[in-house]
Amino acid sequence: MTRILIVETASPGRVRRKAEEILAGGVYAEPQVTILCKDDPVSAAYYGAAPGVSVVRSQRPALRDLKNQGFDVLLAFWTGEQEYSRMKRKALRLGARRIDIDAGDGSFFRLSWKAWLRFALFRRKHPLPTDHWEFLSPPEQPAAPEHYPGEKILIIQSADPSYVLRALEKMRERPLFSNPRFVLFCRNNPEVTRHFQAHPMIAEVRTHTETRDSGWHLRRLRRERFDGAVLFLTGDPGYWKIKCFAFLLGTRHKVIFNESGDCFHFTWRAWLSLMAHRLGERSRLGLRPRWPGRVGMLLFLALKVMVLPIRFVWLLLVWLRLRSANLKAD
Repeated sequence: MTRILIVETASPGRVRRKAEEILAGGVYAEPQVTILCKDDPVSAAYYGAAPGVSVVRSQRPALRDLKNQGFDVLLAFWTGEQEYSRMKRKALRLGARRIDIDAGDGSFFRLSWKAWLRFALFRRKHPLPTDHWEFLSPPEQPAAPEHYPGEKILIIQSADPSYVLRALEKMRERPLFSNPRFVLFCRNNPEVTRHFQAHPMIAEVRTHTETRDSGWHLRRLRRERFDGAVLFLTGDPGYWKIKCFAFLLGTRHKVIFNESGDCFHFTWRAWLSLMAHRLGERSRLGLRPRWPGRVGMLLFLALKVMVLPIRFVWLLLVWLRLRSANLKAD
């Protein structure tokens, strides 16, 4: 019996078809197939519908258990699909007695130093296999944007919900926009969303999970071309990422609310005045300013982004060398 672990590192259609080919025989002797998929119930149900396939979702306890099982073959897909890069790294960390790579177009090889170098040169010239589009559903046509006669305003929850509710009440009493349609962009947390789901001034609530899919959210919000954005600068350090995100949206007008409930239209002069006021308050209270720590953290993140790819490649080369030495010893 050959115990095979297939890692979802390509489109679901390709992964499932490969699993069915293996179970049909002719590739491995007496195959027993397990598929490691993303932590997504829809993907797990899709793979589970294939007869004879065991499905494991990518969660930490399950990954540790899979690593301890010692599969005979680990099968991954190197088809140039960037959205599966994280799963490819997980596949290499799991390890197995043998690692096979399916590169699409019928290309199938056992991972080794020479094979990896040949494949890297080939993929540089051919980013995607020719059969890539066979496994993808045709892209959906984007719906025409809904026309709204008033102003579309994006409220970005960059402070505690109580500040947002106070600002909404203030804008109800003293309107800042002409016939506004408010869309709230907040954290995906039930304790946060429950404050806004039934609020009469909010037409739509959209959520995000920290920085996950931030590029997708940014492209989608920029495409909608909001007339204005409402942002909260209350001195809370827990929302610094979403505050930076707000300035990338390209809205024509930005209204800033501070911790006192006062608001102003964003200009660099007004923002610098607010920062000077904050520093003066902290100096008067005998507190050290937080900005040196913020700058240090940003520099650390930039250094980490530059060093991490080099470190990963070095570790991969060391691992492949040790792997090759073990195979030769066997």
